Amino acid sequence: METVESIDWAHRSQAWTGSAPGWLAQRSRARAFFRLSAPALVCLLVFTRLAWSWGRRAHEMINARAVENLPEPLRSYFRERVGYLVEHASDPDQLTANDPSERPHHYTDADADDTYPFPRLEQRFVRERGRPTAAERRNGDVIWQIETYTLRLSRDFKFKQWDAADRDAVFVAHYAADLTQPLHTVVNYDGQLTHQAGIHARFETEMVNAMGDELRLAPRPASAEPDLRSRIFRELVASYRARLTVFDADRRAVAARSYLDPGFFPAFEKLAAPIAEERMSAAVSFVSSLWYTAWVRAGRPPLPPPSKEEK
Repeated sequence: METVESIDWAHRSQAWTGSAPGWLAQRSRARAFFRLSAPALVCLLVFTRLAWSWGRRAHEMINARAVENLPEPLRSYFRERVGYLVEHASDPDQLTANDPSERPHHYTDADADDTYPFPRLEQRFVRERGRPTAAERRNGDVIWQIETYTLRLSRDFKFKQWDAADRDAVFVAHYAADLTQPLHTVVNYDGQLTHQAGIHARFETEMVNAMGDELRLAPRPASAEPDLRSRIFRELVASYRARLTVFDADRRAVAARSYLDPGFFPAFEKLAAPIAEERMSAAVSFVSSLWYTAWVRAGRPPLPPPSKEEK
C-alpha cells in the first residue's frame, strides 16, 4: 500500500524531505529567483490576471495532508491514491494555458459587486441556489466549481467509477484549496490597487516554497456537510477576512526597504507564515470534508479493496 510517507517527493521538491544543507540551498535559490524575476513579474501582473492558485507545492502538501485527515474507511481508500492526488494536484492550473475560460474557475472576487459580509452573494448562492450570472462568472466562479465537482465525485462513488473519482477528487481539492487563499477572494488580488504588485506570488508560492514543511498545519477533522453551499460560502467569507493580514504583513516587511532587499523575505516570512499556516490548515480540513461529504451523499458505498499495484 502506498502511503504519504512512501511517496518519492524528490522529482518535485527534494528539500521537502532532504537534508538541512539541501534545504538551505533550495531556500536560497527560491529567494534569489524571486529577486531576479520580481521586476518582470510586477510589470506583467499589473496588466494580466493569470489563473492564480496556491503554488504547486502548496497544493501537493494540502492534498497529502487531506488524505490523512479523513476518517476510515475513506482514509485507506485515498491512501491508495495519494500518489495520483499529489502528482496531479495542479492539473486544473495547467488547463489555463490552452483554455482561458478555465481561469475564472480559480477565484471569486467577493468584493467586486458586494460588500462584506456579502449579503447579495449569499442570497444568490446559498438561499436561491442560483447558477452564476455572466457578471458572477467574470468575477470568478470557484464557489460554483467546488459544488459542481463535489457532486460529480459523489456520483462517481455511487456508480463505482473509480478512475473518474480520482480525477474529480483532484479538481474538488484544487478549487477548494484555491478558495482558502485570501487573495482569491478580492479584486485587489495582486496588490495592484495598494502598490503591492507581486504579493500574490510572494505569499502563496515564494514563501511556501521556501518554508515547505516548516509550516505547521493543524486542520480540523473532516466532516460531512449537510448544506454544501453554506459550507462553501463560510469558507469564502473566512478567506476574505484574512486578506488584510496578508496585505499588512507585506506592507510591514517592505517598510524602509525594497522588495529586492535581502531582508525583505525573512521579515515577510515571520509576519505572513502564521496566516499561511492557518489558511492551509483550513484548506486541508475543507478538502477532506468535501471528499467525505461526496462519499456520504453517495450513500457510503463499499470502497474497492487495496490493490497490489501502485496507483
